[in-house]
Amino acid sequence: MMKFNNINHLILFGGSRCCAELALEISKNHAYKLNIFTCKRQLEEPIYPDGKKLKEYFSDNSLSYVSTDDITDEPELIELITENTLGIGLGEAWTFSTEIIEKFGGRLVDLMGIPLPKYRGGAHYTWQILMENKMGSCNIQMVNEHTVQGVFDSGEIIKTENYNFPDRVRSPNDYFEVAVAHEIKFVKEFLNEINEGKNFHSKVPEEKFSTYFPRLNTLKHGFINWDWNTRNIENFICAFDDPYQGATTFVDNKKVHLKRCVSEYFDGPFHPFQSGLIYRIYEGSIFVASKPGTLIIKTVLDENGNDITSTLRYGQRFLTPTTYLENAMKHSAEYYPYYT
Repeated sequence: MMKFNNINHLILFGGSRCCAELALEISKNHAYKLNIFTCKRQLEEPIYPDGKKLKEYFSDNSLSYVSTDDITDEPELIELITENTLGIGLGEAWTFSTEIIEKFGGRLVDLMGIPLPKYRGGAHYTWQILMENKMGSCNIQMVNEHTVQGVFDSGEIIKTENYNFPDRVRSPNDYFEVAVAHEIKFVKEFLNEINEGKNFHSKVPEEKFSTYFPRLNTLKHGFINWDWNTRNIENFICAFDDPYQGATTFVDNKKVHLKRCVSEYFDGPFHPFQSGLIYRIYEGSIFVASKPGTLIIKTVLDENGNDITSTLRYGQRFLTPTTYLENAMKHSAEYYPYYT
């Protein structure tokens, strides 16, 4: 059981959409002093389908922040932390040092929007879409000394709320929109409970139920294998949809990205040799044969993000060379606070 001091100062660490929107919510609440620490890479990443970047969101909402490649070398941080400071990690790109963890004195936590201990790693919603999983969860997890040793998401959980994503969610953006609303409400409830003097019961994640799936890079991993069945391809295209660039394949030797995909089974079953063929174009949608059904694609983009859907014709074939598929399976995505 644990209890926090009176908290009047919040430090947010990270660069997710939740971090951005939570920062705006907190800035409107004059009960808290607010500081934000993020990094160069996260500032440059789009957090919305329209391409808006984190730094643009902060600028549009007059939110000040500190960008640092290494939080352990940020001199301003240690001086900011008092016994009334709560630190909240929201997809932070660094590992906290022992000094920082000890200075917080048990008041450094992570907001984990996954059903712990499942889906540790990265690209949580992409993996969930691939597995047709619609379990949602919010967790407040203590940042402990094991993170210094590279063992992440192992701290004690002091607050949990589970929910289900509605049937309508299909893309990562759909998941983000639902999850962020839950997460902000959850954090605000957590802060109210702290101010009310609540005692929090802690529990250790049950490792026998844990799963781990690695980080992904859409442009490296998102290549469509047309040998898969209809449902697997549909899920794959959805999994790399907004806010990402889209699942990748080729048409007439040109690389393209597919988005907004649904399936149906009225025209098939199709032979494997037909897989990837465009056999109908109707009301702006591309009907593509697969095994055994149809993939209806509403958006096809070129490498520059231009919509080329209207330029496609019957009889063209989507195809992904084997080399790209093999490289996608071999690639290990690594992300740093800065661009490499």
